Amino acid sequence: MTSSQVIKPMRIFKMGAVRLNDPAPELPPQEAIKLYSASYPHLAQAELSEPVLMGEELHYSVVTHEVKTKG
Repeated sequence: MTSSQVIKPMRIFKMGAVRLNDPAPELPPQEAIKLYSASYPHLAQAELSEPVLMGEELHYSVVTHEVKTKG
């Protein structure tokens, strides 16, 4: 009998060229990214794309909403 090892991929949050490591792997991705909102205020309202597995990393892209102005 052979033994199997399950590897949990590390979550990475991407904002353009900026890579943010997962600050709280035990939290859901949407809650974990909000922990960066002190440094990146727009992340408090941002959404995440569907994850993409790249090697041993699970990449989530940050989706920001377009700024709306009146006038």
